[in-house]
Amino acid sequence: QQGRSGGRKKSAWYQMLNPTYRSRCEDFKRIFKDLPVDERLIVDYSCALQRDILLQGRIYVTQNYLCFYANIFRWETLVQLRWKEVSSLTKEKTALVIPNAIQICTEADKHFFCSFGARDKTYVVLFRTWQQALLDQPLGNQELWKFVHSVYGTELGFSSNDE
Repeated sequence: QQGRSGGRKKSAWYQMLNPTYRSRCEDFKRIFKDLPVDERLIVDYSCALQRDILLQGRIYVTQNYLCFYANIFRWETLVQLRWKEVSSLTKEKTALVIPNAIQICTEADKHFFCSFGARDKTYVVLFRTWQQALLDQPLGNQELWKFVHSVYGTELGFSSNDE
């Protein structure tokens, strides 16, 4: 199948190693079926949730939710937090010295996410999204697309019909 770039459709292994924004949006919708249908993915990041063991997975960020999904040997872990229920968001350290973690607290729970490749950049996106949700002012399109492009680059995986 020919795309806009004139090249052949990318192979499945390339898509797996280098997923596009579109494929991440599809994964998000498939995993978090009970979220409102108009909830759209802004960005996602690879990280681990610290529980009894480290659960390697992905954080998915939307205007109203922070979600986490891990699937370790078919044992699935899902976390869905409404931004408005988050009471604190702090940069943390793994093993007291490695600056690669973010703790997100609600009245009822603490979630310790670690193993971020670029914790500080991730924190900025999470903090801005949380702040805007608390103010009932969703991110503007310009800032939203800046975040999308900072994570996925310019090749978002849409055909000219999808855009």
